[in-house]
Amino acid sequence: MTAITLTDIPVSEIDLSDTGFRVTGPHYDIEQLRGSISQYGIMVAPLVLGEPDKYSVVSGFRRIEAARYAGLSRITCRVMPAGKQFDAAIAAVTENAFSRELTASELIRATGLLLRFMDAKDIAKNATSLFNRPMNTGYIKTLSRIHAMPDSVLKLLDQNKISIKACKNLVSMDPDTQTEFLHLFSRIKVSSGIQMEIISWAKEICALEKISLERLIRESPIGTDESDGFEVDVHRDMSALGKQFKAFLAQRRFPALTAAKNRARKQINALGLDSGLQLSLPENFEGMVYAMQMEFKNVDEFRTRLNRLNELIDLPDFKNLVDNKI
Repeated sequence: MTAITLTDIPVSEIDLSDTGFRVTGPHYDIEQLRGSISQYGIMVAPLVLGEPDKYSVVSGFRRIEAARYAGLSRITCRVMPAGKQFDAAIAAVTENAFSRELTASELIRATGLLLRFMDAKDIAKNATSLFNRPMNTGYIKTLSRIHAMPDSVLKLLDQNKISIKACKNLVSMDPDTQTEFLHLFSRIKVSSGIQMEIISWAKEICALEKISLERLIRESPIGTDESDGFEVDVHRDMSALGKQFKAFLAQRRFPALTAAKNRARKQINALGLDSGLQLSLPENFEGMVYAMQMEFKNVDEFRTRLNRLNELIDLPDFKNLVDNKI
């Protein structure tokens, strides 16, 4: 076991720019932590690795940064001796993993860090002791491949703008396509399931039309974006852009189905349903079951809704709709 000493260190001698052992993401607000440290001090001493002319942070980046922000000139740290990089890597992962469940991006960073000193098989064998959870060799290799993707993937994972499931889908693609998809997901906000649909539909459209993903995105409602570093325009509604982009892909990939859905929506609108009635079509017209949702506040409203439903039976538009004559 590596000997660790408790030492009072000048903050100026701690190199925060050396992030080689960092597991947590850099996106956080340290204001509250700064206030706590100013009032009560650092409760748990950070762990650093001693070097000839500096100290590298192993665990406690936020605490040290907040202490510096609070104006502290010296802090007490746990110090590992120089040359113990392997032990430092183990400590960086375990101190985070056993304090709380690691996020997807932290899991990827931790895996990338350990792979500098161990192979995937050894990591899997010791996963429970390292990550506080079992992990198999195949999953570790997948995390490693995600870690090798452009740096922006970890940033998007930190910000919950892309799912690890989507990342696993992207790892087999060429670097340019990966970058295009990552840039796309930095500009829209959609669920993990829709991310998977977007990736699948976009790939199919590009293959069928023999065009690049860059061109497909350029022709979409979100158009071009020359921003560097995947910074988000806070004035744009990312959720609305996500819906628009998905609708664009659906129309492009399934034009006949999209046209049929649009005709059906027009027929539903023409029925003039009360606000308390909502007619739902079979998913992608693959079934024969329609659904009518009814809402009411009292018996009178219930009676009104029933009367309106009875009126629908004799409407030609309603008959054509449910008989699939659209």
